[in-house]
Amino acid sequence: MRHLLPLAAILTLMLVGCETTNKEAAPPPVQDLAFNYPKAIYVYDFAVAPAEVPYASVAAARFSGATDDPDKTEKRDALEREIADAVATQLVTQLQELGLPAVRWRGTPPLNEDSYVIEGQFLTIGVNGVPDQKIVGFALGGGELRVLSQAYRVDGKQRKLLGEADVGSDSAAPGLATTLPVAKLSASRAAASVATGVGVVRSVTSKVKKGAEDTAAAIIDQLNPKMQEQGWL
Repeated sequence: MRHLLPLAAILTLMLVGCETTNKEAAPPPVQDLAFNYPKAIYVYDFAVAPAEVPYASVAAARFSGATDDPDKTEKRDALEREIADAVATQLVTQLQELGLPAVRWRGTPPLNEDSYVIEGQFLTIGVNGVPDQKIVGFALGGGELRVLSQAYRVDGKQRKLLGEADVGSDSAAPGLATTLPVAKLSASRAAASVATGVGVVRSVTSKVKKGAEDTAAAIIDQLNPKMQEQGWL
């Protein structure tokens, strides 16, 4: 028994030491991440399909039950991505005009200090007259298109929400995101068209580009108070 007590004490010290080491090595909790001035803001492609909405997105609940467009074709899919690119590119341009270091990005963001990501999603609501029917991306026959966006501070695998934007018909200048027009199209035209707030389109027209510019401005307008609160602007 005289030998057991020192051994137990040694084991206890070892466990305490391991616990202390583990605590020191553990990353800081998410809530401890400060919103320092960004060294980089990585703007991602806006989602036009359910699989492109990150599982950890704070907007994930908004997309519960949302599906892909069952009538999507290759031409429509390509057009949706062109429009999404136009919005993300405009977002970068307008953030840069505010003096912020924004860039377009795909893939894992670099492990830089004080870096942020901006994600976004297109959500068509009220498809085929069903109020609760939701499609991620664009469609024909929808009631309204909304554009959601989220800005996060990132540190390794940790993310902390800076702010959100939700642009739709209730926004002052929503651009692409508003009540959708109703159009009767032939099968061939429908296969290459999507509905936006600036009309049913088959290409990225000047109206679409202006709509993308207005939508990006509306997103920034909603994020602006958070950026000002942190002293970025």
